[in-house]
Amino acid sequence: MKSLGVLCIGGALTHQEAHAAGFDADPRSHIVAVADEARIDEHRRGLNAALAELYGVPYIEGVEDALALPGVDIVSICADVERRHRVDIVCARAEKFLYLDKPLASNGERAESIVDAIAESGAVSQMYSFVHTPWAKAAKECVESGRLGKLLAVHADILFAKGPGGTVVSSDQLRKETAEPETFTFVESKREFFDLGVYPVGLCLWLASSEPVEVSAVTGNYFFEQHERNDTEDFGAVMMRLGDGVVATAVSGRIGWNSHPAGGPHRITIVGELGTERFDAWEPRIEIFSTTPPPVLPEPHPQDPMGMWRSTSQAVGIPRKPTYVPLADETSWYPDDVTAFLDCIQQGTAPVMSAAQALGPSKVISAAYRSAASGKPELV
Repeated sequence: MKSLGVLCIGGALTHQEAHAAGFDADPRSHIVAVADEARIDEHRRGLNAALAELYGVPYIEGVEDALALPGVDIVSICADVERRHRVDIVCARAEKFLYLDKPLASNGERAESIVDAIAESGAVSQMYSFVHTPWAKAAKECVESGRLGKLLAVHADILFAKGPGGTVVSSDQLRKETAEPETFTFVESKREFFDLGVYPVGLCLWLASSEPVEVSAVTGNYFFEQHERNDTEDFGAVMMRLGDGVVATAVSGRIGWNSHPAGGPHRITIVGELGTERFDAWEPRIEIFSTTPPPVLPEPHPQDPMGMWRSTSQAVGIPRKPTYVPLADETSWYPDDVTAFLDCIQQGTAPVMSAAQALGPSKVISAAYRSAASGKPELV
């Protein structure tokens, strides 16, 4: 297999930091250029250019111009959520291999437009997810083996222990959710149920191999003053009624760096007629107890107070937590997903989390916001 050229749309302080690193490390691919839409703000333009400089490639202003570069085989897209659907559709029509950031788009309708454009072009696509993590694959093997009998329910927790938690002011006040959010990203906060909920929702739908019908959801502000101030939830939970009678539940959010000995609760529970099994990202592990003082968070990075991104976390020196030592290497999760995508290209097989498969999680999240706003179940 020849080395495939990768065009990265979006730069530093996006998931492109990790995606680009994965493509750069695999001998089957290499970075050709970094690009974005021509009319973006100076801050985002500078962050994009920084990633281009890191890999010694040009930064192109204008997606169409970048797609026309010679040697572009793959497009890795991490455009801002608010305009992601527009960029994805342009790239789909260029008939490249598409590696997509999660979630697909800001709402289910826009996600569906992406899926339609990809179907029309016939492009091979994959959205970044957790389906290629070892613990998720073990859960899938459990379901497919039939050892628990008929599947009854699936539950997934994905919460990220990042940022200085415990600063929320009015945690006793119920959150009033917006049915159709328009703004998703701020310097110091995100809509965490949107940004992180795609992981557990995607896992549930993939494990159950079933379509969502109806959802009930709640969102809240429990941990961060920044999220409360920006009217972005830091926590969300959703119950999904699936087409075959299976019930799926998912919990996600950002809970503060000191709230968990590792990166946060990442686990799946499978319930069948014959029993229950749990799969945890941090098991098996060694737990260390000592009189060594716990590590302390450094002063927050001004461009990333939550410590969301690899580059800024390294810049300020966020320490590694010494209590859990997982026997599986969690740092391989990002490259494992890129590797799986390149495997599909090489072998001519369909990605597990193609854009078509990723549409379900996007539609669930949209319906979940409507449900959290109305206080009632909503159809997907």
